[in-house]
Order: sequence, then C-alpha cells, then structure tokens
Amino acid sequence: MFGLSKLRLVEIGIALLLTIAALIFVGLTVWAAETGRISVADAWADPAGAAGGSMAAYMTIANRSHKADVLKRVRTATARAVEINQPAMTGDGIMQIRKVEGGLPIDAGASIVLSPGGTHLRLVGLRDAPNAGEDILLTLEFDRAGPVDVLVPVSSVGSDAARVTAELPGTRN
Repeated sequence: MFGLSKLRLVEIGIALLLTIAALIFVGLTVWAAETGRISVADAWADPAGAAGGSMAAYMTIANRSHKADVLKRVRTATARAVEINQPAMTGDGIMQIRKVEGGLPIDAGASIVLSPGGTHLRLVGLRDAPNAGEDILLTLEFDRAGPVDVLVPVSSVGSDAARVTAELPGTRN
C-alpha cells in the first residue's frame, strides 16, 4: 500500500493511536476542571424535633467555575425529601417561606449563603431525629458540576466546618 513497509505502517498506526489518546486525555482534563468547581463550607443543621418532622440545614456554596451552575436538588437518606426554601414577601407585606422551583442558580465565581431566616434547605419527613453531635450526609446535585456529598454536622450552636466526604466525578475542593 503506497510503497510503505509493514514496520512503517505499524509506526504510523501507533502514532495515530497515541495522538487520539492524548486528545481524549486533554478533553477529559478540561471537562473535569470545568465541572469540579463547587465547594461547600460552614455547613450545619439545627437539631430536629422528632422523627417524621423537619429540620433546616445551612451552608455556603461557592461556584469557582467560569460558568453559572444550578443546584437542582438535594437528597439524603435521613429524610423523605429535601426542599430548597426561600423567604418571599407577599402582597400583604407578610413574609412567607416558599419552595424554590427549578433549582437555585449560582453565578460563575459567586457564592450563595444558605442561612437561618434566608434561603435554606428543609429536610422534610425525617426518618430519624438527628441530635446535636450527629452528622447528616446530603448530596447536592448540580446541573453542571454533578453530585457533591457534604457531611453536615447537627449543632444547636451553629456553624461547624463542612466536610466534603466524597471525591465523586465532577466534585473537587
């Protein structure tokens, strides 16, 4: 074929495979760097009342990416559901807590603070009633960054440092 020896064809084939492997590696590296830019700090949760009830969790979520992301949902084995709640003023001037629909956007390079009296996570239908000193594992699911596991300490005195407990694809600190 075109006057090339078998050895030369093998060399060209190996060079082609190495080039393709390098391109795939670079592409995956860029993807991982872009999707793994969510960090979580200062997570804590109020102690719960009783099983079947609810409790709130708070934290600071930073999007260190160059692209906006959306916290789509949160899940945990501790509760039947987790809602993203936000205070809103009614037309009558009454403050109400409303469930955020469609997710919580986080601009590129920005942080959001989930805090008492502000936007927060509400764990609804608790399977157990976590007490102060225990931890709750929450999985935050982002549109771009994917899942981020956060171990949230239950504390009656407020913020302890959050500990990101898993290095899942798309999660880095």
